[in-house]
Formats: sequence, C-alpha cells, structure tokens
Amino acid sequence: MRTIILASVLALGACASTQPPAAFDTARVHGCPKDRVQTGARSEGFGPTSGLSASDVTLVPLAHDATRVIRLRRLVVQPGGVIAWHDHKAIQGFAVVQSGEMVELRGDCLDPIPYRAGDVAREDADTVHGWRNEGRVEAVILVSHVVAR
Repeated sequence: MRTIILASVLALGACASTQPPAAFDTARVHGCPKDRVQTGARSEGFGPTSGLSASDVTLVPLAHDATRVIRLRRLVVQPGGVIAWHDHKAIQGFAVVQSGEMVELRGDCLDPIPYRAGDVAREDADTVHGWRNEGRVEAVILVSHVVAR
C-alpha cells in the first residue's frame, strides 16, 4: 500500500511541474499517534468551509467498475481557510499536501495533526475530520478519491 501511495504522490507532483518538489522525496503517511487515538474524541472541526477553492484535475475510469472513477482534485486553502467537518463513508482516498501547511482534526484523535508539504492523509470509510490552514501562505492539497461516475 505504501508503495502505491508513494508512486501516486510522485505522479501527482509531476502534474504540477516537470520535477516534483524535494518534499515528495520523503513523503510520509500521517495519522494520529497510537497512544492518542480515542473513539469519539471529537465531533466537530474548525467551523464552516471558508477560503477554499477546488478544481478537478482529471478523472480516470475504473476498468473493473464502469460506475466509478478516480478523481484527482486540487484544493487551494488560503491562510485561515477551513475545510469543514465531514466524513468519508461514501468517498475514500487520500490527500497529499503539495505546498504550505495544514492542521487536521480527526474524530478519533485527541490532538490536532500538523501536515506540511509531502505529507499524506489517508481517508478511509472510518475517517471523520476537518482541516484549517494555520500558516501564513496558501496551502495546496491534491486529493484522490474513488467517486461515482
């Protein structure tokens, strides 16, 4: 699984330029530290969505399921911007911070989780979370999800 994620991260980096940023050389999958996981730790995030723009980069049909595609989307979050609390019961995938910094709150984690360029967040069916850009520059996140066609 890690090999697939790293290959995808490198491919996503190539979408933005001819050479991936140095941060992608050390991509790491983030999550809540094991000793800080607690079911039902949080039930809300940073508030409503603000300072966010999103654009689809591409769609790739799944060969084994004509009803679904893999969607690559580029999110730009302004300083102070928020991605509202949401779940991934219907849509799973992963998010890669391409540039800038973000902080994630997860439903099963007692602590905020910081992300910087090259970091990956898994978004499985149990994920409930929200994000905020607490940095001084915009953050760019590439998200890849399996969605209905």
